[in-house]
Amino acid sequence: MPAASAGNVLFSKLVAFKEATAGTIPTLTSGGRKLLVNPTGVISSDGVTIDLGAERSVALRNPLIGSTGTITAIEPTLSATVPAVSVGELPLWLSMTRGTAATGTGPYLWDFDYSMTTANNPQSYTLVATDGIQQYAVDYCLAESITIAADRSGLTNLSANMFAQDVAKNSATLAEGTPTSPFMAGRLWTAFQHGSTFPGTADGTAFNYLLDFSLEFNAGITRQSYLNGTTVFSTHSESNPFTGTLTMTASSTASAVTTWYDAYRAATPKGVRLTWSNGTYSTHIMCMIVPTEVQEMAGAEDGLTTMAVTGTLVYDTTSAKSLRIVVNSDLAALP
Repeated sequence: MPAASAGNVLFSKLVAFKEATAGTIPTLTSGGRKLLVNPTGVISSDGVTIDLGAERSVALRNPLIGSTGTITAIEPTLSATVPAVSVGELPLWLSMTRGTAATGTGPYLWDFDYSMTTANNPQSYTLVATDGIQQYAVDYCLAESITIAADRSGLTNLSANMFAQDVAKNSATLAEGTPTSPFMAGRLWTAFQHGSTFPGTADGTAFNYLLDFSLEFNAGITRQSYLNGTTVFSTHSESNPFTGTLTMTASSTASAVTTWYDAYRAATPKGVRLTWSNGTYSTHIMCMIVPTEVQEMAGAEDGLTTMAVTGTLVYDTTSAKSLRIVVNSDLAALP
């Protein structure tokens, strides 16, 4: 087979298009935003379940009759890894867990203030995956879980596990541009703790001994399928619990012991703010956690002992919040 007829990883890409109606593929020949993900493996599975009749007896050594295979369900799953997430791309991923619109005139403020009592109304997307030759459109994509992580050695990264309604071959000529939004250097994050109170975007006392962090959360979004004449799911719901964990590695200073170990041994909630800023754009991650695991002398960095902290997201009864993420971005509107 000539190499020219095969896809090339150099030309592989994933392009996102906001859906006006969930499950309806929008116009793909204009707009959209190229997501700077690892180019292959995003479509984890088409999720096609085929019943070949393994439990039927047809008086043959091989009871699987080739002409009687039946598709009973189609439930695609996707897994995206963004090695370097930008301030322009971050709101798009977060909108798959909570719908919102930007305010301001630039930087544009995106406030993902997750409600613990009402619907968060996530925004669905059609994602188009292509290798330059083959192309597939995946509709009604929503995020089940998102992880944001950073350390001292590189850029902030993101990963997302998603579900979708269907996958189909596609031949639209895409016309998206190449994003130029600033990336988020790990060393530009600053951590703050705010006692047992949920923090705002400027609250808390800085602790400058953090080495890395990883926030993973699941907004409780799930697909819903019914007996309604189709093998794909019909709609989504926010019927699962909102859960998450914040893991941190810190130098094992006296302040770290007082802040995290003592809270762990007393099961005391702690308000945490993680703020990134390059002087123009910024991101604030604010959450309430209870430290549920602390490893006192977990390892060593640069000759100094480290502490590993795992905090579970909890509901703060005063603010009625568990997690809020605010992004001041160059992105004015979802693509």
